[in-house]
Amino acid sequence: MKIRVIIADDHAIIREGLKNLLEKKGVNVIDIAKNGREAISLAIAHQPDIVMMDISMPDLNGVEATAAIRRAVPNTKIIALSMHSSKKIIDKMFASGASGYVLKESAFDELYDAIQEVNKGNVYLTPSIARMYVDSQGNMVKDIEDMPKFKEISKKEREVLQLVAEGEKTRNIAEKLNVSIKTIETHRTNIMKKLGIFTIAGLTKFAIKEGIVFLE
Repeated sequence: MKIRVIIADDHAIIREGLKNLLEKKGVNVIDIAKNGREAISLAIAHQPDIVMMDISMPDLNGVEATAAIRRAVPNTKIIALSMHSSKKIIDKMFASGASGYVLKESAFDELYDAIQEVNKGNVYLTPSIARMYVDSQGNMVKDIEDMPKFKEISKKEREVLQLVAEGEKTRNIAEKLNVSIKTIETHRTNIMKKLGIFTIAGLTKFAIKEGIVFLE
C-alpha cells in the first residue's frame, strides 16, 4: 500500500513542489495544510501515516501541532521539515512526538528516505543534525525520549503567546481560539506572571528565543 502523507507548510510553492515530487515517487499525498491548526484538523480527519511538518508556521507552530496530532492520532508519525538547525528547536520537536527531522536544504532523496524509515517505525535525523546527538564512538549522547518538554507555561498559554507575539489583537485571538476576550486577557496575565515579563515586546522576544515564533 502507498504511504499516506499530509504536508503542512505555510509556503504554497513548497507545499505544491513537495506534493508533486512525492507523488512521482509513489507516495499518496492526501491533503495539504498551510498552518498548524489545519494540520491538526486534517490529521484527525484523514489519519495519515505521516505528516510532513514545517515548524515556523503562523497561527500555530509545528511544535504545538505535532504534540496535538500525536495526542489525537497516535498512529500518525511526524517528520519535521525545517530550515532551523538549532538543537533547542530540534529537542522540542522530538519532545512533542516527532519521529524525524529533515532540513529544507537537504536533497529530496533524503526526505524520501526519511519517510520510508519513519514509516517502518524508525527515527530519522538529517546527518548533520544526527552528529549533535552522538559521541565520537557513534553512541547516542542522550535518548530522544529524555529530551525536555516545555515547562514554563501551559499548552493553551503557548498558543496565546504565539498569537500575541505575531501581533494579533485580543479580539482576534479570542475568535481564533473560540473563547471570550476575558479568557484571553487572563491567559496573557498568567503568562506574564509566570515568565516575569510584563510587556508585549518582551513576550515577543521570549517567543522568538524559545522557538514559539520564528523570524524568517
